[in-house]
Amino acid sequence: MTTIQKKMTNLYELRYKPVFSEFTDPEFNHLRKNMYLRKYKKGQVLFDEGDIREKIFYLVSGLVKLEKYDESAFYTYTDYVKKETLFPYGGMFSDETYHYSAYAVTDIELYYIPTILFEKLITDNPKQMIYFYHKLSKILESHEKRVQYIVVSNATNRIIKTLNYLMKELGDYTNPTMVKIPYPITINEVADMSGCSRETVGNTIKKLKEMDKLEYERKLFVFKDLIYFNTYTE
Repeated sequence: MTTIQKKMTNLYELRYKPVFSEFTDPEFNHLRKNMYLRKYKKGQVLFDEGDIREKIFYLVSGLVKLEKYDESAFYTYTDYVKKETLFPYGGMFSDETYHYSAYAVTDIELYYIPTILFEKLITDNPKQMIYFYHKLSKILESHEKRVQYIVVSNATNRIIKTLNYLMKELGDYTNPTMVKIPYPITINEVADMSGCSRETVGNTIKKLKEMDKLEYERKLFVFKDLIYFNTYTE
């Protein structure tokens, strides 16, 4: 299959994804003519915090990491974007620059869309605007839960809550009782997200492995006791 054929096939499939489904056919056709398929290698930067917010992205395959540091470079905001996801939502309809940096954790394939065009099509379509309103509400709810995780005083609880968050956001069921994250996640990344030291995270993961709650090999997590991890969302 040629690149052009692949692009046309992908665009046809995109038409029925929830993030695009409320566009009218003329609107989507206009959008389709301005969507550009690109590939990035692992480690390549898509944009930096403070860059002009001129593109919206739709990730076809792979994993993207979002990062933001405060002025002291001590606190970091970390999040991930998995396949079949539009990003970034931060700053949409309001800000001129990106709120954070984004880079490829794995080799990735994505579409980019001019921000001005995409936002205009959304604002001209009430149904599509409602979809984005609900999507932004869910993202806000997710971030509020993450803040609640961080303020928990017990380090072990923060780490397990963070692992549960990653399981739900990035994991795929391998069977009804087991979830695997198909992307590499390092101990340092879990430490950043949980606000704990690398040593504490490493020790906690070691204990969870001994308890047969998860597997962690070659930076890949497999969650074997879903009930156990889900109790940490309560």
